[in-house]
Amino acid sequence: MEKGMQVSYGEIVAKCWEDAAYKKEFIQDPEAKLAEAGIALEEGVNYKVIEAPKMVQYIVLPAENTKSAVQEIAKLLLNKSEKNNVVIPADVEIRMIQETADTRYLILPSSPKTLTAAELAMVTGGGSTATGTNSVAQAEVAAQVVEGQTVATTTTTIAEAEAVVVVAGACVLV
Repeated sequence: MEKGMQVSYGEIVAKCWEDAAYKKEFIQDPEAKLAEAGIALEEGVNYKVIEAPKMVQYIVLPAENTKSAVQEIAKLLLNKSEKNNVVIPADVEIRMIQETADTRYLILPSSPKTLTAAELAMVTGGGSTATGTNSVAQAEVAAQVVEGQTVATTTTTIAEAEAVVVVAGACVLV
């Protein structure tokens, strides 16, 4: 997902955190909310929202070029294990899901309001905090969370996938 699209999606996520009705609409019809936000939709593709429970991180694998994405994740894990025996922090669960030719998954992370300061730092890579009244900060946190939870899409190049995997490692594998 391009940087501009990440920010737009981050704004959607922040709205979901603040407005239960909007969240319900987004879950039921993600295509409509993505289009409203100016995010280009792939023709013939269904979009599904997955709500990530607290302390659960998703890694979304692409439908194509999966081998490259998995190899990069493996390298990341090996590098992390060389530096520290704890690759995944206690109480954190990592789930992987793979897209198909006609399905894209959108991860809706838990609101930072439901996370402790330490959990929020773990999710965002320690670089941001958000307050309940600052939607700009929430959108930035949401964009970081989204960036950290999306490994690759079917339209990314291998180099882009590698860059996103590194970001995922910084956000997820603290």
